[in-house]
Amino acid sequence: MKGELAAVANQYAEATLELALQADKGSISESGAAEKVYGDLKGVVAVFKNTPDITVILHHPSVPPEKKMEILLKTFEGKISDLTMRLLRLLADRRRLDIIVQLEDCYGELLRQKKGIVSAKLSTSKELSPSMVADIKARLTEHLGKKLELDVNVDRSLLGGVILRIGDQVIDGSLKGKLSSIEKDLMAI
Repeated sequence: MKGELAAVANQYAEATLELALQADKGSISESGAAEKVYGDLKGVVAVFKNTPDITVILHHPSVPPEKKMEILLKTFEGKISDLTMRLLRLLADRRRLDIIVQLEDCYGELLRQKKGIVSAKLSTSKELSPSMVADIKARLTEHLGKKLELDVNVDRSLLGGVILRIGDQVIDGSLKGKLSSIEKDLMAI
């Protein structure tokens, strides 16, 4: 089911980005429609996550689409772009508001791809200094030959080392990963 929702979310994200790019006349700028829609989607997702009551109502199958639309209008009208509002109306009409989080993720990734930006996640066992993060980012940018958006988080369960995720590729240089590998090797004997 998760794969299905992601596929549907991706289709909506692609269509929305295409419309935003048409409004921007094919170019992406920081103040353009594509960036505005992405900011709007992040805001909508934040409202949904921070307001569980609205999420329950908007996802409840017995609440008619017209009532959901009324709630969405009261909550977001005048605060988000017309394109984002049209997207929310479409999702409400088609009973697809449950994909909004995945849609925001997909849209963000598609927008980064259009801008030539690679996103990566770095999990570390301890807090890194800003200069260490900048050095890692510079080396990765040089290696990849593209702009890099690096999300760094601390995961104390790693025991030591780092895990780097770039798209589908995972480089596990953590102590936890090495111990797990040794355990698998020993269990295979």
